[in-house]
Amino acid sequence: MIEMNPASPWWLAVAAAVGAALGRLLTIVVGRWFAETTEGRMRAPAPRWVEPVVSAAAVALWWWEVRCLGGLPAALERDPEAASAAMLMPRYLAHLVLFWLLAAATWIDLRQRVIPDWITLPGVLAGLLCVWAWPDVLLPVGIEVPRSFAAPQILGDVLGFLGGLHATAGGDWLGSAPHVGGLTLAIGLFVAWWLVCTDPASDDGRWRLLEPRNILLVAGILAIVGAWLVGTVRFRGLQSALVGMAVSGGIVWATRAGASRALGREAMGLGDVTLMAMVGAWLGWQACVLAFFLAAFIGLAHGLFQLVRHQESELPFGPSLCLAAAGVVVGWRPLWERSGIHFEQPGVLALVVGTAIALTAVTLFFWRLVRDRVPGG
Repeated sequence: MIEMNPASPWWLAVAAAVGAALGRLLTIVVGRWFAETTEGRMRAPAPRWVEPVVSAAAVALWWWEVRCLGGLPAALERDPEAASAAMLMPRYLAHLVLFWLLAAATWIDLRQRVIPDWITLPGVLAGLLCVWAWPDVLLPVGIEVPRSFAAPQILGDVLGFLGGLHATAGGDWLGSAPHVGGLTLAIGLFVAWWLVCTDPASDDGRWRLLEPRNILLVAGILAIVGAWLVGTVRFRGLQSALVGMAVSGGIVWATRAGASRALGREAMGLGDVTLMAMVGAWLGWQACVLAFFLAAFIGLAHGLFQLVRHQESELPFGPSLCLAAAGVVVGWRPLWERSGIHFEQPGVLALVVGTAIALTAVTLFFWRLVRDRVPGG
């Protein structure tokens, strides 16, 4: 019988086995997609190394998040509740599923310059469901509780869209079932994602209830209403996932729109938008803002490498986003310790993000002007 202690060596074997199974699944699914979309001309490369690499990654993630408590704030390392199996293992498994989705998206985007909807759309829905069912899979933070008789106490919590998820007042208008404000917000965000990130099966403008896209809309709204009626912390977790989905997807959508206008052509595919919406559903909007800025540096380094080695000026941005998202999960403790204070002023943060998006568009516009003036550019 496996010990319930999450740091037990037995879990090392479980993590390795789960990783090997995920690696096998990754090879089969991506290989079949390549074969079907290219009429058998392209298959998944080097399937022999995928399984051991994914298995090793699963073990490394278990060792870091569960064994070393690398994702917990330093003040919570000795907190038995924060370091319990009930908290650590669901979060680890959620991150493992997210990493699998990111690996599949990266693999296909590098080969085919596309991120398929069959990865991102189910990934969004799985993230929403997972965060609703187990809100504690969100990223961990420490919350200061003031005390009149002693120094403030640090309690373990997870990061919701308004701060600590459990620390949020249960009677506020966004999280309490008797009020419709939270329900309206949740449904509005889901509908916005549905409009932007799902393609209609037909272009004649007629509504067909039995189309899969429309079934998704109706089922999603009904599920959100049901979660709202149940209420409690789970609905606030679902709200956090929906806000993360909307904010992270919206940032990339705005970047895509500005860059495309500056270059006079499509600069990024819609797959990058759906990809970050998926990441936001699993991690929340704060982690995705960090991933967005980190991805810019990763993309710049990747672009310079490709330009110098292969003389290639165009490259997919999806792998940079995937690597940045994984980096934020693994490096959550130091990243949040250094940047968490900046999220206490969302208005200023929104201004910074908006400025970065605008400067990206302006830079690309002037680069386009220079390129057009250079002979053969």
